[in-house]
Amino acid sequence: MTSTQTIEVENKNGGPYTKHEQEKRRSQVYKLYFEKGHSAIKISEELGVNRNTVNSDIRILLSQASSHLGQDKVAGAILRQTERLEIQRKRIFDFLDPKDFKKTITAEKILLDIDGKIASLLSRIDKDSKIEKFSATEEISEEEISKFVRDTVLSIGLPCQVSKSNILEKIISSQKCDLEHAENVFDKMISLGLDLKRTYGSSSSYYLNEFALMRGYLTEEDDEMMHHEREKELKKEERRIAKIEKKYSIKYGPDKTKWSPSILSEMEDEMYG
Repeated sequence: MTSTQTIEVENKNGGPYTKHEQEKRRSQVYKLYFEKGHSAIKISEELGVNRNTVNSDIRILLSQASSHLGQDKVAGAILRQTERLEIQRKRIFDFLDPKDFKKTITAEKILLDIDGKIASLLSRIDKDSKIEKFSATEEISEEEISKFVRDTVLSIGLPCQVSKSNILEKIISSQKCDLEHAENVFDKMISLGLDLKRTYGSSSSYYLNEFALMRGYLTEEDDEMMHHEREKELKKEERRIAKIEKKYSIKYGPDKTKWSPSILSEMEDEMYG
């Protein structure tokens, strides 16, 4: 397909599909996935098709390729594509110029993209150079992770300590996706270093704000702003508690040792209940 050709988008978010519609959709998925290297989620958005349908199409297309060519030939084709990417990687690496910061950053971004494609290709081949399995594992972009984490941290504020189940719930809520996609997003976060910001104990949780700072999803200005907001909240809470304590001191006297347990309990319930 030339650069001037476009793919006609079929806006359909679910079946049933006619045989003609199914073939047309799979042809579009083939071009976007194999020729352009788009992820399943990007294909889903571009075609307006349910993500699970796209994943199913990719599994079928991979299976057909294996059946038609044989697993060894499919694996060989993937290895040849990997070699081409390695050659491209070397050319870009030679392009790096420590004295030119802008040029270096551009080259490093391209290298990162190439490394990602190579890793994706190699993941399809096992130690015997066979196709390990034909599955359409979603490729989650860091851009998707960055937006989700940043939005979540800024909405929660400090302290931003959340459990895995909380993270999954927030992914599903914000992206209106299924649990499988949410798990894929979470796994991608783990691979990017989320586990380094984990707490351990009876129930582990994660410091999303520290993860966001580590990955550069939040700026130092963002962090300062959140700490400033947190300090304001703490001072407000201190004033609220002091006001309640003053109210009880006026009513029952300043000496708390003379208060009955029920009065102390009543005051604590009002403070922290």
